[in-house]
Amino acid sequence: MSHQSHPFASAVAAKDIDRLVQTLAPDAVLYSAVAESPFRGRDTLADVYASVLESFEEVRIVDEFQSGDTVAFFWEGRMEGRFVAGADRVRLNSDGQVREITVVGRPLSGLATFLTGIGYRFARRRRGRVVATLLRVGSLPFPPLFSLLDPVTRWLAR
Repeated sequence: MSHQSHPFASAVAAKDIDRLVQTLAPDAVLYSAVAESPFRGRDTLADVYASVLESFEEVRIVDEFQSGDTVAFFWEGRMEGRFVAGADRVRLNSDGQVREITVVGRPLSGLATFLTGIGYRFARRRRGRVVATLLRVGSLPFPPLFSLLDPVTRWLAR
């Protein structure tokens, strides 16, 4: 049985921001893996996802499932040379547009790269280069710091 990927997941895999934005409802909401407050509205999400897609050196969809108005897909990729993986749960409105996205991810060192890569690009779009640079410089220690946990975790698991 052949499976047709949802247009949102296909746009992520293709790193096609225009196609991705076309899938979004005007009042779409994104619950991020790294921020407590949600991002609201198609325009804001367009800036977030433009930053996301620019930050990915590579990204691929590894699994996708649909049940009713909910699509879930798992992805893997690289940002700033670091492995990152996650899943998006996407809820659709009655017109088939994306109304809600919840993103989860791993490992912590990869998620920290969201701040340095995506956070910088998003802040630059929204608040300018100075704010973006301050965010990037402030968050640069996190990915290497969190990557120190990887060997400790491997040791604990043995």
